[in-house]
Amino acid sequence: MKKKYIVRLTDAERPNAAGRDQEAKGSSLKVRRAQVLLKADADGPAWTDQRIAEAFGCRTKTVENIRQRLVTEGFEVTLDGKPRGGSSSELILDGDRKRR
Repeated sequence: MKKKYIVRLTDAERPNAAGRDQEAKGSSLKVRRAQVLLKADADGPAWTDQRIAEAFGCRTKTVENIRQRLVTEGFEVTLDGKPRGGSSSELILDGDRKRR
């Protein structure tokens, strides 16, 4: 099956992903994402999704999602995730405690 989302890391992204992989900086989720991107790189090892999933103990759908996120949202968002927004409700101050 032909891949819809092809991973091609730039020369600047490759060392960044490798650094997170080797130094184990950040959460284990970020490290796994970096490892998946390095193995899926078309200009590198270009492993299949099945082989990547077996190597890192995840599902092939996880690998496909990481590929898609890299292509559609970019390298930093793929590794670090989307920034979370604040609370949609305002705090109400009434004397001695805060309520939502």
